[in-house]
Amino acid sequence: MLIKNSKICVFTMAVSGFLAACGDSSKEAESTSFTPTTIQGTAVDFYLKGADIKFDDCENTSIKTDANGNFSFTTTTACYESAITITGGIDTGTNLPFTGILKFKKMDLKNLQNGILVVSPLTSLEYYLEKAGQSGQLNPILTNLGLSNISNISQFDPAKDGDAHTLAIVFILQQLATQIEDHLQAIHKDDGSNAFSQEQAAQITFDTLISQLSTQALFTADSAKINPDVLKNIIDQAINTAKVQMNDPDSTIDPTITDQISNNIIAVSSTIDSIAQQGGTSADLLSALQTNTQALETITENLKTPTYNDFFLANYDVAAIKASSETNPLNIGLKDLNDTLAVQFKLANAKSELNDTLALAFKLNGTNGTYHENLNISINNIQVKFNNQGSLLSAKIPKNTVINISSSSKNIQQFQFIVPQDMMVNANGNISLNDLIQSNGTLKNYYTNYINKLPASSLIQVTAYVLPRTYTINPQFNLSQETVTIGSLTFKGSALTGYFKLS
Repeated sequence: MLIKNSKICVFTMAVSGFLAACGDSSKEAESTSFTPTTIQGTAVDFYLKGADIKFDDCENTSIKTDANGNFSFTTTTACYESAITITGGIDTGTNLPFTGILKFKKMDLKNLQNGILVVSPLTSLEYYLEKAGQSGQLNPILTNLGLSNISNISQFDPAKDGDAHTLAIVFILQQLATQIEDHLQAIHKDDGSNAFSQEQAAQITFDTLISQLSTQALFTADSAKINPDVLKNIIDQAINTAKVQMNDPDSTIDPTITDQISNNIIAVSSTIDSIAQQGGTSADLLSALQTNTQALETITENLKTPTYNDFFLANYDVAAIKASSETNPLNIGLKDLNDTLAVQFKLANAKSELNDTLALAFKLNGTNGTYHENLNISINNIQVKFNNQGSLLSAKIPKNTVINISSSSKNIQQFQFIVPQDMMVNANGNISLNDLIQSNGTLKNYYTNYINKLPASSLIQVTAYVLPRTYTINPQFNLSQETVTIGSLTFKGSALTGYFKLS
């Protein structure tokens, strides 16, 4: 019996080895028979130069577009079937950075018709439809966009193959998506982290577009003028979805975002429609746009999202503050010391009144000889309002906001109090904490004791930490992102450190 079983085992192992060998041989034959295929692609918002092309299913294989938005890729045994994601680069029509995202659904790249593909806002729609299991909705959506005549969107180049009307519609669709994505990506949670990644913002945006455009026409008949009611529905749904996904009762999304995006897209839509109504091809539209400088300026100005572009600390701008040091401090009078607890902002690209909520903290380190003392203050809820020129209208600390104070001074150590009623803290365009300090007897005494220990010629190092919840600080300021903890409040914000000498 033992001999019989042993024979069976040997036979089984032999058969398994033979099958395994056949499998290896088949795999080797498949690898040997693979023929590389070169694909030619194009990235279209208008054309995107210097954009990053990522092959999602090929271990992050990536390339870039050339100056005309074209790219070339040769398939390999490791990368021949993949979805594609395109980000970055410059829109050659507007000469603005491309901050949106373009998608192309997963396909067998080696068997593309003529080896050609075009990645556009239309292929992004197809990608997210397929991801949601709603591929059958593509044609109704194209109809509601006024693009029912397009048969193969994966090879349709709106900037070459369409007429002026078609290119205008595709361009506006992408600008709407990008505006929503940009605003969602700018939202921060209380701890300073981004509420949404670019992928998450794009998912919310295209899910919303699919939901609304499946049943509603985005443009008025035979034009590229956007329907304001449908536009509002899209933005409102995207923001409401974002609120649900954030699931953070302490983080808010400014409702004025709706007006900001609506105003921008309506202005862009009206401007480009006025050109498209002249008829002609997509190339004619691009040519007319490049020669009509006023129209192009209107479009580009309305595609820029609001950004904190003016930032002053103690009445000095960012450049002066960053140039200061212990050996090269900025002069400040003792009577003006309160200015070190004041910041000033201005929003660039505001088209209407806008709101934001800030977390703000200050760390003051005073030294004079052997004397060294610090005083730190943090507030996690300052509600600010800007006019349509981006200037600060008001800054309010709402009732019940917790203020945290800490110090190395034996008389202060750590202190916390709750604002008893709404308090306005803006003066001459600044957010100044002097009114806050004067409003609380204990805090006023602490602050007075602190500054009284600082004689003339003392050096004060001040670091301001700012966390806007809705809009971003201009990245060209190159401010470091630092975590600050004062009392029970911790957040990560943009930090700016300056050095001052009391005169």
